[in-house]
Amino acid sequence: MPRYRRHFMEGQTVFLTLATAGRRPWLAIHNARDIVLDALRQTRGHHPFTHKGHVLLDDHLHLLLAPRVGVAIPGLVGSFKRAAMARLSAETGRRLWQPRYYDHIIRDDADFARHLDYLHFNPVKHGLVEDAMDWRWSSVHAWKARGIYPEGRGKREPERIRCMTE
Repeated sequence: MPRYRRHFMEGQTVFLTLATAGRRPWLAIHNARDIVLDALRQTRGHHPFTHKGHVLLDDHLHLLLAPRVGVAIPGLVGSFKRAAMARLSAETGRRLWQPRYYDHIIRDDADFARHLDYLHFNPVKHGLVEDAMDWRWSSVHAWKARGIYPEGRGKREPERIRCMTE
């Protein structure tokens, strides 16, 4: 089995993608997304981080987090996956997560804005809604309340994410 090297510096914001095992859409089952968000809150108590953004789809999720000093991303992700599994594995009857995850260290403000737009537009990209503002399981509403997203912004793919792929 390959050993991946992950190079994080304390306090850096990181963009994470976690996929379900076999890309099965178990996140779409009744209350699964709410339970996953609760697991994220529970994880924050053991591995403190600043929650910058999230989106939960049917078979994967994206997170933007800034771990506090001394918090390692692999430990945080493992704790989060276990917390979600503890409550959901009985309902799904199988393994929930792919064993690995994708990470990207946010380099600057432009990179942060691009990844924030990417995760918020993801439900539109995957055909789940026509307007990102219609997707309940996203931090887009909190960012709109802060004045970051103007009216009508969630219907068109932002220019700065056109070059990004999943």
